[in-house]
Amino acid sequence: MTVIEGRLMRGLGQAADFTQIDWVRRQLMDLAGIDPYPGTVNLALGDDANRRRWRRWRELPGHAMEPGDAAFCRARCYPVRIEGRVPAALVLPQIEGYPEDKLELVAALPVRRHLSLDEGALVRVELCGPLAAKAVLFDLDGTLIDSVGAYVEVARIAAQPHGFEVTERHVRNALATGGNFWKGVVPEDRHDGEALRKSMSAHAAREWPRLLREHGKVFQGLAQTLDAMRALGIRLGIVSGARPEVLELLREDGVLDRFDSIVLAADVTRRKPDPEGIVKCLAELGVAADAAVYVGDSPVDILASRAAGVRAVGVLTGAGDSAMLSMHWPDRLVCSHARLAEIIEPA
Repeated sequence: MTVIEGRLMRGLGQAADFTQIDWVRRQLMDLAGIDPYPGTVNLALGDDANRRRWRRWRELPGHAMEPGDAAFCRARCYPVRIEGRVPAALVLPQIEGYPEDKLELVAALPVRRHLSLDEGALVRVELCGPLAAKAVLFDLDGTLIDSVGAYVEVARIAAQPHGFEVTERHVRNALATGGNFWKGVVPEDRHDGEALRKSMSAHAAREWPRLLREHGKVFQGLAQTLDAMRALGIRLGIVSGARPEVLELLREDGVLDRFDSIVLAADVTRRKPDPEGIVKCLAELGVAADAAVYVGDSPVDILASRAAGVRAVGVLTGAGDSAMLSMHWPDRLVCSHARLAEIIEPA
């Protein structure tokens, strides 16, 4: 019952405005990690077998969506993946007489264009169940530690003496892609470009410990999330390209003590998206790749997960947004670490 197939059909053209309403966007992001691209993907169920599966899905509780306006009805949403790849939310309006042969899907990407789907194409929709795991591994920046603001500030301080401006968008993109932090800040045609980049990098390294202490913080409720998973017998690890000083933020309230293995940049020879760090952490934990989940906030985290053979969960608290992460086909998207206990179960 976990897969339904339907034919792609055109909707009435009314969903684009609905999916951009603030309360709709907030709830879809909170419940399914989906910041909706305008409109819905509509599927028609043309055979009895798929309609029966859909009736069984409708009996599941899903996630309740409460209207923020009296003009709208209640709804339920179910996290799904389209064609086994694109994260989405199946939305079921709670109205009498709603068609039993129709599915409405919301995704962060323009699904038709992203998957090159034509009208009438047969589309598979997979209901997302819990991820069974013996170990859950975490990235640090943007996943356990709210540090994007610290990166923006350190980049601004290092670039300012040279007359350059650094935008938050640039910083987020560099963090998300694992690219050179200063590329794009210094014009490529500068004869002294390499020297400037090295100077700014050294300046940032000197300022980073102080700015991390001032602007970085552990995400609220993290200890409770970790304790919930440990209570299920799930082992916990950290795999990050961060420097060791970021761990100091986790020492408060004993958060760091909850992890069984920690692999940082100095412990590996190759950075993500190379899987070396994940593979090393799994070896220390004694857990096979197919029994593990990696949680991160960027595309390079998803790519490293795939290369290592572990399931990938994208979290929306860091550098990558819902659309950016969806493009790399994570197994699940969550709005924050607080949702992990709902989607992970012991193997």
